[in-house]
Amino acid sequence: MLNNEKDADEYERPEAIALSDGASVKSVGFAHGSVDSPAPDPTDDDTGLVRTMGPWSGIALVCGLMVGSGIFSTPATVLVHAGSAGMAMVIWGIGALVTLCGALSYTELGSMLPQSGGEQAYLDYAFRKPRALLAFLFCFCMIVCIRPGSAAANSTVFGKYILYAAYGPRSDITNTYIADNFDWLARALAILCLSSIAILNCLSVKWSLWVHNTLTWIKLLTLLLISITGLVIVSGVTNVQRSSLLSEGFQHTSGDLNYTAKGLFAALWAYDGWNNLNYSLGELKRPRRNLPICVVGGVSLITVLYLLTNVAYFSVISMADAEDAREVLAGRWGDLVFGTTFGRIVIPLAIAVSCLGSVSAMTFTVARIILVAAQNQYMPFSDRLAQLHPRFKTPMYCVVIQWVLAMIYLLAPPPGEVFEFLVDMQSYPTWLFYGLSLVGLIWLRRREPLMERPFKVWLLMPAIFILATAFLCIFPFVPPSAADASDTGVPYFLSSLLGALYVLLGIPVWYFLVYKKNRSSTESSSDLASDKSYDAAITKLVDDTNKEDPMLVVKE
Repeated sequence: MLNNEKDADEYERPEAIALSDGASVKSVGFAHGSVDSPAPDPTDDDTGLVRTMGPWSGIALVCGLMVGSGIFSTPATVLVHAGSAGMAMVIWGIGALVTLCGALSYTELGSMLPQSGGEQAYLDYAFRKPRALLAFLFCFCMIVCIRPGSAAANSTVFGKYILYAAYGPRSDITNTYIADNFDWLARALAILCLSSIAILNCLSVKWSLWVHNTLTWIKLLTLLLISITGLVIVSGVTNVQRSSLLSEGFQHTSGDLNYTAKGLFAALWAYDGWNNLNYSLGELKRPRRNLPICVVGGVSLITVLYLLTNVAYFSVISMADAEDAREVLAGRWGDLVFGTTFGRIVIPLAIAVSCLGSVSAMTFTVARIILVAAQNQYMPFSDRLAQLHPRFKTPMYCVVIQWVLAMIYLLAPPPGEVFEFLVDMQSYPTWLFYGLSLVGLIWLRRREPLMERPFKVWLLMPAIFILATAFLCIFPFVPPSAADASDTGVPYFLSSLLGALYVLLGIPVWYFLVYKKNRSSTESSSDLASDKSYDAAITKLVDDTNKEDPMLVVKE
């Protein structure tokens, strides 16, 4: 699967890693394809981060980054769009295959350029013209769409699980006011979630990190509980009433490609986070050897847990339950398995606080991306946004920007459409840039065939990933069949269209805030100096988010 061209230990010697463990994107003159400075100590990259993370820590980090609220909130969406448990499991399996192909392909990119930075670094290196356009668009979409959209989606899940813990399934609510205003009450709780996390991030970095780390453990323990319980139920040693979903297999499968694409988006949203170890390569020991170990180990472990969790859901849940519960499917499952106290109250509350942790992590990271962008004058009102609060030493203005954007995404969609709408909207640019990164990998194979590649994946792997990305970017615009279309009043293509428009919107922003500014700078300095200055600035947009805590390179 991977070709190890040289002994891994050889690449730990400084003379063997001039363009990878030592040099970062900043020290490479991309416009000229040259290295302009000696390689620093390979134990550290030029962000100042020390390589202290071993393979076991890397596997744990991949697992922690991949497991978010998605596995608790999207299985019903996948099931309903698939039409059957059999097809739903196929979609989850395809999601695992796509994830593994992407993760292993990123291993090649990461072994070539093992500094921090992720997609931003890969896009900037692979696509030199227009000057760093794709790298800037990626950062722009992270700020204005991907992270705040994900935070808003997670906050709605938080609100619905709190309401489930308080009132049970929506179909069982007898209070007319609660039943009629359920969606807006969930949004009100989501506002409380976003606002409390924003206030916390404004007041204390230390407490923000503590909240995230604590809630991460709750999230992982809840997932383990569900997956292990599912195995016990399937084994038949309990008296829990089982549904017919698993035994029906592929009956009632939907063949609609639009729905299949949306189901795959939902599954991949749960798998997302597989790429985030590449953001923290500056802290991984011997990255060329350990990166594939961490990636394969982490992705494989999470894939097994996710498939077991879905088996647990489908062994008890009916299709009617899934259509009614949607994002709170795990709460409905807990209610049926553990009863009205632990299952209906404790499990939904545990999942709610897990969503709270995801929102906290997203708020933390995007605020720092905004901060560094402002420090490099790539944001409107940069002078104000670049300031830290004089007392709390937090990027308060950046947190407020994130909060405002998330609130807009939370309140704008019509009732009943918030979660799926936001998942589809932010997933479109996310997967577009993932795919472009692997197009860059194939392009670099042709443009720089002699560049050192300690690990090379079969070209079939990035090809599979790129084809999956093309499917995800095209078929959301294919009209659903009349049998599957639901009259929600929202055009089926709107969420994906908005995601695509954000990418296009970033082009004029790049032109005025970056291209013209660097063009003026070039007129008064050498091309190479301008290139280095811009590379250093754009690289910091992602690099600096990892200095506080690598766990906060965030899982939706």
